[in-house]
Amino acid sequence: MVYKKEILLLFACFFVTSCNVSEFKQFKFNSEEYYFTFNQNIPTLLKEKIIFLNGSNTNNNEEKIEVNIIQYNLRTYEIYSGAALRAIEKEIKATLTFSVKENASMHMNHNMNMDHKMNSKSINATKRFSAIELNPLAENQMIEYMEKEIVNDLINQLILEVNLIDL
Repeated sequence: MVYKKEILLLFACFFVTSCNVSEFKQFKFNSEEYYFTFNQNIPTLLKEKIIFLNGSNTNNNEEKIEVNIIQYNLRTYEIYSGAALRAIEKEIKATLTFSVKENASMHMNHNMNMDHKMNSKSINATKRFSAIELNPLAENQMIEYMEKEIVNDLINQLILEVNLIDL
């Protein structure tokens, strides 16, 4: 009985150390390996954030991997319930479609034909907030804030997907 507390403490220490609690490591984006191109319908907010993320590395695009942002859709859904004349909740959903085209020098076969590897992917982000307590001006400000948050989420997902495709 005397050693019961010490054995319990020893097992608790082993349990905590075996969990391997460590800091979350975020993917680092190497802007020297990628360059971005955009279709005309991409909003300027998204373009500016991606260009700021990529920096001013515009030289030697032939040696880099091209990430083409093809399409960006943003939809707002209003959720009604009960006898209320206004929406109880609003849901904002954004979809970003992009393609990753690796440079020609990375994938050459023995016949000296250039093999361009193209990966297309679509990523989504959804935010939902309560709109019944908000006045119309506050609701518009909340929608703008949520759109900015969705753009940040999409950029983080884009970085993750591009790094995973590159692996």
